[in-house]
Amino acid sequence: MTDSTQLSIAANWIRQSSSVLIASGAGLSASAVNPQYGVGLDYTSVAAFRLLYPRMTQVSTMRCMYDAIGKHDWSPELMWGYLFTHVDKCRFNWGPTSVYQDLKQILSNKPMDSFVITTNADGMFEQNKFDMTRFLSTQGDYSLLQCLKPCSRLSFYEARPYIEQSVPHVHPQTMEVPSKYIPRCPRCGGPMFFCVRGGEWFIESAFDDQRHRYHDFVHRAVHKKNELFTIIEIGVGFNTPSVLRWPMDQLVSDLKHVRLIRINMHAPDVPVHARKENRAIGFDGDAAQIIRQLRDMVIAGKV
Repeated sequence: MTDSTQLSIAANWIRQSSSVLIASGAGLSASAVNPQYGVGLDYTSVAAFRLLYPRMTQVSTMRCMYDAIGKHDWSPELMWGYLFTHVDKCRFNWGPTSVYQDLKQILSNKPMDSFVITTNADGMFEQNKFDMTRFLSTQGDYSLLQCLKPCSRLSFYEARPYIEQSVPHVHPQTMEVPSKYIPRCPRCGGPMFFCVRGGEWFIESAFDDQRHRYHDFVHRAVHKKNELFTIIEIGVGFNTPSVLRWPMDQLVSDLKHVRLIRINMHAPDVPVHARKENRAIGFDGDAAQIIRQLRDMVIAGKV
């Protein structure tokens, strides 16, 4: 089948579905081009890193945003100078982008039960005004800081006040923030970090309400056996496949009324028997372009 034919089939699934789940990974935000910078939030891109943080290549061994994950060979002042700057830029000020707005239009085309699940901590769905009562961020969110002990299951706090206080004091040449702005837990005075899944210290309970609503959505969708349930999975790779990719494979493999639309430039493969039964389609092109075409077909009814 041609891509056009496949897109038509995928659009038809969405239009006929009573339930639609968007499952997104890093590849979606990599396609979220910011008009000011002209790049997406691609954590593996050396060019994007140099454009967004030109001094960091001079004062650290970092070459891309992904290098900050698990990094230990930098001072606390440089670490927090960079992290505060990065989170301020990507989590709170990246703003609306075309690819997320196109996804939003797909969901709003007709009344349906919908939900978003993501491994991204960047808050792009919130910045693009999605319904946050229908949203789960499985790996945490940069909008929260937490105690690293943690001293309590409630030791998580809004990050924005810390960021707004600190970012003006990040030195433009060294990228360091004065040590007095390094966050400490208000409860115990211990070290803090962003509330993201980076170790056993991660406070899962911060996202309990989101998780309960997600499970309720999936329960409703899988029990409507006479109505289509379509999953639109975008940019989900194999860094943590057990979180999203394998569960989506399992749903379409186990349930005949589930459809899977997988958009992934590097790994578009879908479960073989689901593909043979015309219940799963993979696209390996640019996510932003494919989602735009899909949106146009869904809205226009060109199926």
